[in-house]
Amino acid sequence: MSTLSDISVPAAAPPVSTTREAQSAEPLPAADRPEVAARHQRALAQEVLVRFAVVVVMIVFNELQTTGDHTREVIRVTAIIGLLFNAAYYIAGRTGRALRVQAYVRMSLDVAFLTAGLYAAGGLAAAPYVGVYATVPVYTGIVFSSRACIVVTLLATGSYLAICGLQVGGVLRISRPLPAEAWEIASFNLLVLNIVGGLAAFLAEAYRRSRQRLATLHADLERAHDESLRLNRHIQRAARFEALSEVVAGVTHEMRNVLTGAFGHLFLLRERLTSATPELEHHVSQVERCCHDAMRIIRRTLDVARQPGPEREPVAIADVIARVVELKGYDIRRDDIALRVDVAAAVPTVVTSAFQVQQVLLNLVTNAQDELRRSSGRREIVIGLAAGTDGCIIEVADSGRGIPPEVLPRLFEPFFTTKDDGTGLGLAISAGIAEALGGRLTAANRAEGGAVFRLALPVTR
Repeated sequence: MSTLSDISVPAAAPPVSTTREAQSAEPLPAADRPEVAARHQRALAQEVLVRFAVVVVMIVFNELQTTGDHTREVIRVTAIIGLLFNAAYYIAGRTGRALRVQAYVRMSLDVAFLTAGLYAAGGLAAAPYVGVYATVPVYTGIVFSSRACIVVTLLATGSYLAICGLQVGGVLRISRPLPAEAWEIASFNLLVLNIVGGLAAFLAEAYRRSRQRLATLHADLERAHDESLRLNRHIQRAARFEALSEVVAGVTHEMRNVLTGAFGHLFLLRERLTSATPELEHHVSQVERCCHDAMRIIRRTLDVARQPGPEREPVAIADVIARVVELKGYDIRRDDIALRVDVAAAVPTVVTSAFQVQQVLLNLVTNAQDELRRSSGRREIVIGLAAGTDGCIIEVADSGRGIPPEVLPRLFEPFFTTKDDGTGLGLAISAGIAEALGGRLTAANRAEGGAVFRLALPVTR
């Protein structure tokens, strides 16, 4: 077969919620709360790690660039206090209480520490270093929300302008000489800070919306998966009922033959019992009546069991396979099993019942999935389609343990099963459907390991 399509979709991962979303979302079911709490803890750890990295960079920069022992000491102490506050942030965040308030407190304190460090570095004279503020709105926009990003950007701008104004007004000491272009440098860097803050807020909002869309798609996928499982259960139930009706029809047919023989013997018995006692005559009459009742029940059962044959129409088997993959693909990937489709070119259209072909393929794929759940190593199901001598051949192959040789001859017998919870009807039903459609279902072991089931369907019956 020439491979035209390989289906491999990674398992969907639930999106990470932000602090803002955690405060505004609807109450979650109890089963989902541990997962949400774990996501909050991961986000908190990431935030603390980023803040720690920023403080370390500030300390290194201070030791290498800042002049003046007093200024260096102030920045060093401020950075160490920031590191100590990190531990307090983490402990408070793990309580899970007032997360939104905690977030605003953390970012406000970050701005306060940075402002104190800039003042120690010279205040207005430290205008070239105002860009250090940009770290706060960037991680705030990612971890918290776009609104918090805007708030912290404005807070940083206002805080720096406040210390500069207090220095110029003589309220705060000017520790370093002011260059002539100090205000121009400060204005430019504050403009850059606000541009960065605005872009971070915009990207944070876009990220939040995309995450919400992902959450919605994830929920839709879960619902579609549940619906496909429900439909699959209905199909399997209908198949079991159909198999039972076939079994009942076969049993009642044989019982009718037996009763016909019994009627013949009763007729001969009546001819020979010309001088029977009234009591014996009564018993023979009762036997005849019971046989007539049994025959009437058998006729009614056969009438109910007789169903019209499936409606047939031209069917593209590749479309049926795609529908089976749609119904079972997500469930199979949940079991960490690879599902691949191998479709050959120029496969003829088959006049058959698409629903019944789908029913057979669903049963074969489900059996392969059950087998691979108990297997180790490579786990893969391949659904193949190729042209046959007078129609097409569909294969469902797996990389499991294969079929024991002693089981192969009895594989399609009704009520024969090797599963503890099996009914022994699935493969018998599938083989019966294949015959009703004019085809044939066979099974074999693969040379490379595993089993393969082949469904041969003619172009026309």
